[in-house]
Amino acid sequence: MTRQDNNLPSQGRLLPFALHDAASNMAIDEAIVQSVAEQDVAPTLRFYGWSRPTLSLGYFQTLADAEAWIGQDAERKHVEIVRRSTGGGAIVHHFELTYSLSLPLSDTGPGARECVYQGVHRSVVESLAKCGVAATAYRETASLVEPADNATEAAEKQEPDDRNASAGLRSAGNEPFLCFERRTDEDLICGGYKILGSAQRRVRGGVLQHGSLLLRVSPHAPSLPGVLELSGAAMTPSAIAELIASRIGETMGMQWRPGELTDAEQGAAEQIQSSRYAAAEWTGRR
Repeated sequence: MTRQDNNLPSQGRLLPFALHDAASNMAIDEAIVQSVAEQDVAPTLRFYGWSRPTLSLGYFQTLADAEAWIGQDAERKHVEIVRRSTGGGAIVHHFELTYSLSLPLSDTGPGARECVYQGVHRSVVESLAKCGVAATAYRETASLVEPADNATEAAEKQEPDDRNASAGLRSAGNEPFLCFERRTDEDLICGGYKILGSAQRRVRGGVLQHGSLLLRVSPHAPSLPGVLELSGAAMTPSAIAELIASRIGETMGMQWRPGELTDAEQGAAEQIQSSRYAAAEWTGRR
């Protein structure tokens, strides 16, 4: 997707990698997309991490499933829970890079949003390649069953009980509970394992897309190796974020300028956090 495809501005705002708690991360994303959709600020690319291990539920998942997952391992009682506004499976946020991209789309139909999805994921593939990591979209993989030898070895280093800790846990639609145990066409695969998944939320006049890139395995989800285990490439969130930002800018014909949240966005994020993402009613609504 290029800037001309949807009349996007030639310049965007880049928010550099920063750590926040779970409710803050979700609230900031929502405040940004509202501001971008109203064209109060430029299109915004944000990178962030999580100040403590977090399980983010997809919008339609149940809290009971999250509690069942946490109950499988005593150490998981320290994992924070938040409910996203986007769908999909639950994500264990720990050793990863999370991104969000907010765009003011005049056409928020499926075609335009699919172009955004593919453009971002292609940019991540090309950025990883610069680090010597081979990844591809799931729809392009030649083998959809057997992981590569190095991925198998990485998983086998874990204790058998740990490897299968979440294997039997499925959501109501009989899909795996965890996002990274599911597969969709645009998910990025490395060594037979999913390393990047994204989700979108459409708002009037714009779209939010956010996603997670697994940099290394979390002890809370030992069956899900990251880039380090699968390729041997150790990378910091800030370093890979810089590569991804550059490539997304080239793909969309947009020049990023470093920025920060406006006072209005900060105020909106605080209100959204208290009324939604930090509220027990929101987390337990299903």
